Amino acid sequence: MSPVTLMLALASMATDAPVNTPVQQQPEQAHAPVQTPEQSEDEAYDLGTLNAVTTSRRGAALGGYEPEAVLDSEQLKAYGAGTIEELMTMLEPLTRSARGGSPVFLVNGRRISGFQEIRGIPPEAIERTEILPEETALSYGYTADQRVVNFVLKQDFRSVAVQGQIKRPDLGGRTQSELETNIVRIGGTQRWTFDIEYEADSPLYESERDINRELEAPAGTLRGDDTPLTTYQTLNPRRRGYEVTGSYKRDLESGIGLTVSGNIEQTNRMTYLGLPGVVMDLPSSSPFSDYANDVQVHRFFDAPSALSRESDALSANINALADGYMGEWRWTVSGGIKRNETETTTGRGLNTDALKAGVVAGTINPFGDLGSVPFNPNDEAKSINTSANVEGVLNGTLWDAPTGALQATFKAGFDTQKQEAENLRFSAADNASVFTERSLSRDRFNASGNFNLPLAARDIGTFGKLGDLSANLNVQLQDLSDFGGLNSWTLGMNWSPWSPLSLTASFAQEQAAPSMSQLNDPTLTTPNVPVYDFATGQSVIINRIEGGNTALSAEDKSVLRLGMNFTPFENKDLRFTANYTRTDTDGVISGFPTITPALEAALPERFERDGAGNLISIDARPLNYENSLKEEIRWGLNFSTAFGKPDPAAMQRARGQGGPAGGPPSGGGPRAGGGGGGPRMAMHGGGGRGGRGGQMQPGQGRLNVSLYHTYRMTDEITIRQGLPVIDLLDGGATGSRGGQSQNELQLQAGVFKSGMGAFMNANWAEGTRVSGGTSGDLNFSDLATVNLHMFADLGQRTKWVEKFPWLTGSRVSVGIENLFDERLSVTDAQGNTPNAYQPHYLDPMGRTFRINFRKIIF
Repeated sequence: MSPVTLMLALASMATDAPVNTPVQQQPEQAHAPVQTPEQSEDEAYDLGTLNAVTTSRRGAALGGYEPEAVLDSEQLKAYGAGTIEELMTMLEPLTRSARGGSPVFLVNGRRISGFQEIRGIPPEAIERTEILPEETALSYGYTADQRVVNFVLKQDFRSVAVQGQIKRPDLGGRTQSELETNIVRIGGTQRWTFDIEYEADSPLYESERDINRELEAPAGTLRGDDTPLTTYQTLNPRRRGYEVTGSYKRDLESGIGLTVSGNIEQTNRMTYLGLPGVVMDLPSSSPFSDYANDVQVHRFFDAPSALSRESDALSANINALADGYMGEWRWTVSGGIKRNETETTTGRGLNTDALKAGVVAGTINPFGDLGSVPFNPNDEAKSINTSANVEGVLNGTLWDAPTGALQATFKAGFDTQKQEAENLRFSAADNASVFTERSLSRDRFNASGNFNLPLAARDIGTFGKLGDLSANLNVQLQDLSDFGGLNSWTLGMNWSPWSPLSLTASFAQEQAAPSMSQLNDPTLTTPNVPVYDFATGQSVIINRIEGGNTALSAEDKSVLRLGMNFTPFENKDLRFTANYTRTDTDGVISGFPTITPALEAALPERFERDGAGNLISIDARPLNYENSLKEEIRWGLNFSTAFGKPDPAAMQRARGQGGPAGGPPSGGGPRAGGGGGGPRMAMHGGGGRGGRGGQMQPGQGRLNVSLYHTYRMTDEITIRQGLPVIDLLDGGATGSRGGQSQNELQLQAGVFKSGMGAFMNANWAEGTRVSGGTSGDLNFSDLATVNLHMFADLGQRTKWVEKFPWLTGSRVSVGIENLFDERLSVTDAQGNTPNAYQPHYLDPMGRTFRINFRKIIF
């Protein structure tokens, strides 16, 4: 069955479902009960006893921290996202943590069983999205290096959608296609989703870009042919994959919520690594030599499969979660099982020993037909990673103080993980394959406690004039079977001296062990990798070794964070944020993606050179640096406003359906204060400061703008004691794209009106310099990229729908990534671009066009 046929078959499962509309009450059906006004999710899970700051907001997050940004359903429309994954990509500037962690996701202020639980939920089902500071994660048992994204869903939503997408770069050569369908049912506190996706990407070869590989022949050798090398080397691999995801959530009459979710994903990749070559010694005495001296001849063979890599990955996981109340304490118990299997086969070229011996003996012509040469055995690597976990979280009030309740969150859990790695690697020295096998397992017990105590409350008690002031403490303990005991703690303060202003401060001391993958991934050797060798000032082709490193140790991290949120206007949706972060890490675990003179001097064992000093290979497996120190300030603003004149006719229709303009029909909304479909409010901040920026009336449009600036004051590493500090802001580098930019800007702007909209994402990074010692510096240019996304809800074009009824519920979007086709420019001391830094190596796709068609069938 083809993917398209399967999607249509799945869509037919829900032919009895009505089209969801934002202003018309859905009829109640037995298979998906609709929540009534008298019973909302807040009544089953009353937040009022746990979080007095946010009682006016249905589904608000715990912890008492103000959201740094809140996007209601109308504001989300201005992004034009078709999936939550796409929405999170667009919201990346808002969800980025200065401490590096990926966001934590909540639904209606509650933990979820895993991202697969919400993966199939379309943005149209979201009532509002709250983005909260890292400290909020502590109230849910997570670490404070992750921002929190809380999706508050509409209380009644149903859809079956199919969509297809094609992406292709301006220069051609690669087509990326995607087909997806999802089914969503939300009825009060019950919901279920099902999603299936198929993706296919064609390969992109170097011959389809302006790539020069003439320096592939070692210096001083003769090319014995004119083989077009770039024809057989891929810049992007061929890829095929599918993913099936589903989730089911139900709240029982006892108030206990149950959720089960799972997914299965399979991906195949094929990469061509170039043509195998051979360097042959040609004596002057050979009958095939026209040279007075001995020379070397470099030949390539038309055997692309001899140097290729195929990778098959299969993963599956299932997770379950239960939550409820024990008195006034909310409890959550969750667990899951996950298994990943990856098999990789890498071609290791040709066995040319007999050929080279024949050339030396004068029996084989190195410039003629070299005949059939046997392949070397392939490298084969297999990794199986199996894990299981269970944890419990308890949140509630320990003590009612005069200024507010002392909130506590306790978490305890156990997880176990086992990784098995097998390697069959060809050894040129032994002219045979060598088999190795490693197995690593880890059992981990963890426990944590988080405490949040209000110290002062505005207009309450002696210290009321201080405003709202609270302190929080988080303590975490871990016991790992392979690393022993590790501990972490965080102390924080949250102060709002004035209602529009919120200040936060926190200090964390953390210990973290390397991941199982960092320790035990199978070793892979990739041939024909272009790099720039600072020692010789030339681009060379090397072997790159990757995999796990069993010698890694744990790291110790200290993090100081100061934050500010300021909302200056009561009736304007404008918010300023600023965060200062200082991270000092001993034993930091890092990859090893590039080379500089400083790195080679510090880690000579990671570099292999031949007798002539030519670089042959780099060992890029992770390692521990002695220390890393980073300081940065990130500040910016978010602004949203409605524009245009309201449509009186549309407003009248909305009132005629029983609700105020933009509100729910009478009798169909949530209880008062729930915010679940009443007059739309961009509810920024706690304490019910809603209505910011005014509600968007029918016929009006919405404008969203965000601008962020990151300024890095310090970014340096010490590889070993006694060695000079490497300043990544001034001549140092550990990445293949140069040093660390001192300044970065991110600008986002979205506009939406009458079913049509556009969204722009612009990014700028300041140029850097890498000190090259005697070979001279490399200069990396500034880089500014702009992505543009335009969309139209065709179902809102009344005349079109009358003429073409099938347009009902459909939307088309067009995107242009890297609108101005900008690429990083790298030049050496002479102003030339080294071969290893050719622009199409660094960005082979360039300007890329995307078209997406999405239709809600039911």
